[in-house]
Amino acid sequence: MKTLLILLLFIPSISPQQFKVSEVKGDVKYQSGSSEIWVKVKNGEELQPDGIISTGDKSSVQLKESANIINIGELSAVSISSIKKMSTDELLLALAMEDMINAPKTDGNGYSGNTAVYGDKEGKAKNIEPKSNDFGIRRLNGAIQLANNGLKESSVVFARETYRKYPEAKQVASYRIFFAEVLFEKGLYEEALGEYLDIQKL
Repeated sequence: MKTLLILLLFIPSISPQQFKVSEVKGDVKYQSGSSEIWVKVKNGEELQPDGIISTGDKSSVQLKESANIINIGELSAVSISSIKKMSTDELLLALAMEDMINAPKTDGNGYSGNTAVYGDKEGKAKNIEPKSNDFGIRRLNGAIQLANNGLKESSVVFARETYRKYPEAKQVASYRIFFAEVLFEKGLYEEALGEYLDIQKL
């Protein structure tokens, strides 16, 4: 853990990317990091890196950053800061950070304070029916949009962050399988295997 924190200190700071809205179709909203209010997105508008953009039913938005063009389809939500290229090493570091954040806290006697129970008494997992207005599901749709735009490493990190913030979204196997396949494609076989084994428990 100390080694990981030391490595973080040597990572060069990257200036945040500035995205401009170039095409809006339907219901597209944006929330800046300092506000809880969603506002309608307009063509030509510049988005702050700490914000998040969300698309409604049959809606889409196109964002431009220098020569890069990002398309986000319907019923998706994406953090602007997650729209970035990452190397496989950066992905591994981000996954390690998520594991540290998700590590169960102990009470000093080795016992975890996590008392979550999954499934019923027979051990059967409960079926979760995702709804289109579920924000956790929208974020996972957004993570898939990142992958479809060639930002596969970022898509996995955004998905992991979503699982942490919206635990119910983690119970939908189809999304888990998609991102496990991305890990496998990137040659992260150990991480992909761990994900597949976790999916089997659903």
